[in-house]
Amino acid sequence: WDAALRGLSVALVDQGDFGAGTSANSLRIVHGGLRYLARGDFARMRESIRERSALLRIAPGLVTPLPVLIPTYRHRLRGRPAMGLALLLNELVSPGRNRGLSPDRAIPAGHLIGRDECLRLFPWFSRQGLTGGALWYDARLLHPERLTFSFVSSAAARGAVAANYVRVDRLQVRRGKIEGASAADLVGGARFDIRSRAVVVAAGPWTSELVAGTLGEGGNRPKTRYALAVNAVLERKLADLAVGCQVVSNPDTDPIGGGGRYLFAAPQGQRALLGTWYGAAGESPGKVESGVRTLVREFNEVCPGLELSLRDVAEGQWGLLPLKGSDEPGRPTALAERPRLTDYPGQVQGLLSVEGVKYTTARRVAEDAVNWVFRSLDRTSPRCRTAEVRLQSAGAPDPLSWEGASVEAGVHRAVREEMAVKLSDIVFRRSTLGTAGRLTRARLVEIARLAAAELGWNALRQQTEIEEVMQRAAAAPAEEPVV
Repeated sequence: WDAALRGLSVALVDQGDFGAGTSANSLRIVHGGLRYLARGDFARMRESIRERSALLRIAPGLVTPLPVLIPTYRHRLRGRPAMGLALLLNELVSPGRNRGLSPDRAIPAGHLIGRDECLRLFPWFSRQGLTGGALWYDARLLHPERLTFSFVSSAAARGAVAANYVRVDRLQVRRGKIEGASAADLVGGARFDIRSRAVVVAAGPWTSELVAGTLGEGGNRPKTRYALAVNAVLERKLADLAVGCQVVSNPDTDPIGGGGRYLFAAPQGQRALLGTWYGAAGESPGKVESGVRTLVREFNEVCPGLELSLRDVAEGQWGLLPLKGSDEPGRPTALAERPRLTDYPGQVQGLLSVEGVKYTTARRVAEDAVNWVFRSLDRTSPRCRTAEVRLQSAGAPDPLSWEGASVEAGVHRAVREEMAVKLSDIVFRRSTLGTAGRLTRARLVEIARLAAAELGWNALRQQTEIEEVMQRAAAAPAEEPVV
């Protein structure tokens, strides 16, 4: 989106559907960086606040203010004086947070609330030593898959060529300069080359492998290690606001989080998202299910009376996040805190790899990447405008949840205008049908029949597509990728 907006000729290819991986499985909270206060990292806090405001500005129909509540107790670090100071500092650090925002998108000031009000908003907090709560505002991604697609469709409207289900098999290099990529159409089977003077590899956990294949044995690109991040989708709506609780854990039982991490339950329509649990990626099958069980147990421990059970879990969502390793100070097994933009001078000219760490700051990371592209092309860069220019189709809520006669129109739109190729694209990423409640087979049969008329599926293909969606909707994945 940024590259197209600045006038570059752009191609985007993805081996799956756009935003179908970790980006789709976030907790949907756009954090303003309040947690950085504890370490005095005001620079990162201000960056998060600016990017939260940018998302509220450019995608008002898909990003909205979200109240967040955590309880306060008779404890020095979790008490009212400490949290009151944190909220005051948050206010002082963010004076321009509502610049360019309409009143209904503005972020109000945080404040302390009393014990009775805290329990009215969320009656399941542990009452022993409870003194009240700290209430502040962040933002919520109503549908991160749709927001990702809005970036793609906005870029396409500016001339970018975008194609999902196209896999890059190798990057093409000649005399130390990038020349493009060899790609395969995973739907039609064709193979073709994409010519380019600059290539940005932003392929998540596949980034290291793709770059290593280009650099060869002489390359110095270290292999990134990843954590498995798990959230649980609950069939129960717990509250109209997000709530956070600090769980009882230590570095031995929580090696990624380091112990004492916060769990958050965020509203999602008539459901709730609970997260996040972290484990080492690729250790053993069934780790997602283990993570979901741990989330339910830990949240019950700090919220007695809630009595969550696995029957309340609609599915377990998971993604892969980079670890610090040797790239950042601190524990190598901790989550990476800074995005990694790596070029390869002396090895390949015109190649950049990008590994982000959170959705909140993705727009800024893209800005830095496009700045690099202009430098690599020895061209003067126009000013980046993605913090102000509104995304296409993000000004008002899309008809994401189709009912009655609009189902047919919605499927037609998804296929003809929004590059939907599979039934899962339609159900999970072009609409909220797969996230608003439990899917019925009868509903899927209806949608698959409409999609088949558009995409030329036979009866066997329709059945295969239905079973893939039902498996995703019924339970968490049985296995994890080995990274």
